[in-house]
Amino acid sequence: MNYKTRLTLLFVGLFFFVLSSILVFIYISYSEFRRDEFFERLREKSFNTAKLLIDVKEIDIGLLKIIDQNSINKMYDEKILIFDENNALIYSSLDDEKIPYSTKTIEHIRRRADKYYVDEDGDEVVGVHYTGQGHDYVVLASAYDRYGISKLENLKNLVIIALMLGTALIALSSYIYIRQVFRPIDTLNASIQNISENNLHEFIAVKKNRDELDRLALNYNQMLARLFKAFESQRAFVRNAAHELKTPLALIHTKLDRLDELAGSHPEMQILLSSLEQDVDGQAALVESLLLIQRLQSQLPVNTAKVRIDESLYESVKDGSVSFPHQTVKIDIESSIATEDQLTVQANALLLKICFRNLIANAAMYAATPELNIILSKAGQALQLAFVNAGDEAIPDTRIFEPFYRQTQQQEKPGHGLGLSIVKQIIELMQGTIAYRFEAGRHHFVLTLPHA
Repeated sequence: MNYKTRLTLLFVGLFFFVLSSILVFIYISYSEFRRDEFFERLREKSFNTAKLLIDVKEIDIGLLKIIDQNSINKMYDEKILIFDENNALIYSSLDDEKIPYSTKTIEHIRRRADKYYVDEDGDEVVGVHYTGQGHDYVVLASAYDRYGISKLENLKNLVIIALMLGTALIALSSYIYIRQVFRPIDTLNASIQNISENNLHEFIAVKKNRDELDRLALNYNQMLARLFKAFESQRAFVRNAAHELKTPLALIHTKLDRLDELAGSHPEMQILLSSLEQDVDGQAALVESLLLIQRLQSQLPVNTAKVRIDESLYESVKDGSVSFPHQTVKIDIESSIATEDQLTVQANALLLKICFRNLIANAAMYAATPELNIILSKAGQALQLAFVNAGDEAIPDTRIFEPFYRQTQQQEKPGHGLGLSIVKQIIELMQGTIAYRFEAGRHHFVLTLPHA
């Protein structure tokens, strides 16, 4: 989960918590206000009814029932009960509406205080203690606050809708705002993903706000400038050193050839001159490899065309047989390849031959037996080449394609450890992949190249 999503969820969570707390507080406050207000109405109704019945001599029970039933402020399901000091029921406003009560409840109201509760039907009940004409009375009044509860239900729906809409709006606005805030970071991230040693001069535009992000972009540009300078110095050194070495090596080789002619039939001199020529040829090959690596790392555009892999392989094997006549190379084209198009790739023919010659030379110089098997097969929409040769032990996967890496037991053999590094860079330049594995005492170098 990225920071934009995490921050958006954090803002939404905080807003949801704060807004829901406020709305719940409003809902609970209104609910308590409605309840208290309704209980107060019932309490006043209880006292008024008791006064009319007890204090007003002209009103009897029948008349009081008529007054209750035709009251302007009559409440829904309203009923009033009045009990004397012996807990006997002396007045009931309605016979078809029941108020749940017990003697214990009446005694509690008479001795202590008013009582409020809600019965099983949802009617709200209030019990009050009233004294008049030298007697104690207990009045129970109940009713259903239809309008107040309806308003409370509407308020609950409004609270839920407000919470949902508010959360959705804050989520959308937070996402838009955070994307705007993170835009410079996204730009920097995209630049970092696309940066290589060949586009270190592509700086990020820095605004004049001079905030933290602008300072980060400015420091990033300064870092790119330093890296660009370092890479250019390195490339210039490799390029100039390689060119400067080629000429003296060629002159040395020419003088060695002249010494070979002058040496005549001196065996020791012939052996020494032959060893020197091999050393010079090895240094020349090293210089050529360094120049090739420098060109590959520069990632300059290369000309590509449709190349038949099998033809390029046969030519590379033929060239390798001159340097390694003892080596046996077998090329096997599996049945999964049915057409010539499946053997055709879009590549640079010269670089592809260099790649194949390096793999052939690597097997010839370092294999346990002078035998190399090259297997061509179909791998989805790509062509797969497996170079398989015998070996004593596996090569570390993490270092096998490093420049100048050679195993300890191979140090005395010719070579400079650049061949496999060049192979990897060429294959990647052709939009392909290379992998290595060691199975059953055999090295497997597997190349995958897309079809043309």
